[in-house]
Amino acid sequence: MNLLGLYALITLSVLLLGCSKRDEITAAINSKGKKPHISSRKLALPKAGRLAFHSYTAYDLDDSGKRWLNGQIHVCDFPAKTAAIIPEIEKHTIHAMNPIFSHDGSQMTFMALPIGPKYAADWPVALDLFVYDFRTGALANISKQAGLGASVDEDPIFTPDGASLVFKRNRDDLWMINLKTLRAQPLTNDGKRNEESGPRISPDGQWIYYWNGDGVDADIYRIPVTGGAAELQAGLPKIQEMFPVFMDNGQLAYTRWTSPKEHDDEIYFLDLASGKHHGAAFNSTNGADDSDPFAINNWVGFSSSRTENGKGGWDLYLGDPNSPNPIHLRQLSTSRHDLGGTYTSSVIGHTK
Repeated sequence: MNLLGLYALITLSVLLLGCSKRDEITAAINSKGKKPHISSRKLALPKAGRLAFHSYTAYDLDDSGKRWLNGQIHVCDFPAKTAAIIPEIEKHTIHAMNPIFSHDGSQMTFMALPIGPKYAADWPVALDLFVYDFRTGALANISKQAGLGASVDEDPIFTPDGASLVFKRNRDDLWMINLKTLRAQPLTNDGKRNEESGPRISPDGQWIYYWNGDGVDADIYRIPVTGGAAELQAGLPKIQEMFPVFMDNGQLAYTRWTSPKEHDDEIYFLDLASGKHHGAAFNSTNGADDSDPFAINNWVGFSSSRTENGKGGWDLYLGDPNSPNPIHLRQLSTSRHDLGGTYTSSVIGHTK
């Protein structure tokens, strides 16, 4: 090889080695500086399954002091684009709220006022637990059947086997009632000292997650499903943490304040394996509230008080935890406050 050819070969080798090294460095920087793309699926509602939520003008009293008691449960069977009310529920209840499906999707439990009794001026002296069966169209007042009397029975949820309900009774303790024997028993027993709300049962059926207290004192705990000592799961000082719910990926989603001074709601996630918490990328940055998360086909459904394109005070949204741009579910939302969403992939029976 002549000298000119040797020089050209050396130059080419240096260039190739330099490019290779530079590519390695660039790849290393990118792997550290960029988050991996979690999913390439387009954010969209599922093509099958059933979604339920409730709407109302006001939970108790509105800003003028008027009491509406007009809560309604809406159910949508996908691929439908809008939700409908269930006549049997409308016929026998008022102010129906907080629907939750059984594990197999065949039933739905919720809390409501039975039509008939008269209630106090500020707040009802009773709320009852109901179960609606999509297979038969039958509605059962579980509180009445069990003889619970004029107690305030709220936030019911099925145990994984569908045999029992866990609920909050008289705005203090968590209880469990067997749907076959109608035997009710307390799971916590500290009375008015602590108010345990919004129970959710872990997928393995071993734990009950809930929030304890209200406002700055509201924190998320768990207890064994058979009862026992409470373990703190989310409890930052002077920050409200509430509404725990299990996601499809095993994480726990919940709602918490932005900071001790900023009381707008945001949606956060707790990795149950690592114990680390992180906020959803879609959380509002303009002071609106994002709350009531629920799992829907590996996405996150939630309610928000955002004003853009809104139809009511709170509307339904669908979000990817890793994307800042949620979808506004305008067709599903009503002109009232839409909250308490829940979803099941199983569509059994009918809603009419």
